[in-house]
Amino acid sequence: MYTFAPDIVRGVSTSKEQILIDRRYAAVLATISDDSLAAMASALPEKLRDPFAKVAGLPAGALSTKEGLGAKIRAGFNSRKSFINVGVLLSEPCTEYCIEELGSAADDPNVEHLKTTLPGAIEKFGLDATRLMAIQYSASLNGFKQLVATDERFMVPKTGATQIAPTLAPAKKDSKEDLEKRRLRRERQEKERETKRQADLQRRIARNRV
Repeated sequence: MYTFAPDIVRGVSTSKEQILIDRRYAAVLATISDDSLAAMASALPEKLRDPFAKVAGLPAGALSTKEGLGAKIRAGFNSRKSFINVGVLLSEPCTEYCIEELGSAADDPNVEHLKTTLPGAIEKFGLDATRLMAIQYSASLNGFKQLVATDERFMVPKTGATQIAPTLAPAKKDSKEDLEKRRLRRERQEKERETKRQADLQRRIARNRV
């Protein structure tokens, strides 16, 4: 786990992981109320307020006006598709708290470490912020992988697109015509190989190599 740096998705090492995390953030953010979005944004420390407003498509200083803030944030990250940056920034205070509480285990906490630390995070920052923090590391750190797989509070909503690869349609059963075409193609290929073998043999005989 690492502290915030602009334009860096922490805990994500490949483009496929980034796609997965982006979709998980989109799914979780869709379940968070406008009031909760506004509360988390309003509680951000000064150093994160303008960076957050920027990634959410809001003007500098927008977090000072609470009226309609949650709806504006939602409209912003949906139109900009900035799910990762919004999720990372909203949960950054929670992340910093967990890093400090985990101490030497912060680089790769196991589930037991998280079970000890997360209750305090939930009490201090709320479940929504803690859920967003967990998503950030859910593809890279084993403890968080297990957390989102086993704890209902942190599971990614099934309504979200959370898989990297698209779902494949069931394989189409071959028709009799397809099977016959395949059989004829195999026979033709075998005949071509046999013709080539005979031609090679004749050339070798001609050159007294047999």
